[in-house]
Amino acid sequence: MPSDVRRQLGRLVGWVHKRPLEAAAIVLMGIGGPIFPPIFLLGATLALASDVWDGRDKWVGLALPVVLPIIALAVGIAAGGRAHWAHDAWIYADVVSRVAPVLGALYLAWRSEHQRPEPPTPPFSRPRRAS
Repeated sequence: MPSDVRRQLGRLVGWVHKRPLEAAAIVLMGIGGPIFPPIFLLGATLALASDVWDGRDKWVGLALPVVLPIIALAVGIAAGGRAHWAHDAWIYADVVSRVAPVLGALYLAWRSEHQRPEPPTPPFSRPRRAS
């Protein structure tokens, strides 16, 4: 095994040991979601319990996989135009419902390593120096 692959696997194992709740949520969402979509709900429940991700991260990572198939269904209906528009819309929604949990899990995995910097303290909230 090349040393590059070994180093990346070591980083992955270290990340899993450091954040087991997040790793379980990502596996359930990213792998279980496309195979059997209700498993996505188990991963989403674990992700909601995590303290690593803030509200915005959870909103993007969990709500987007639910909203994207609805948008795909509307696009399928709009793009249909043939006699089988309902079937086409269903296919659009099915494919997107399999891909969207993977994208949500990838986003949350990325956000677990790349945290947002703390916003600077506004001038009116900074402690004053005694004169």
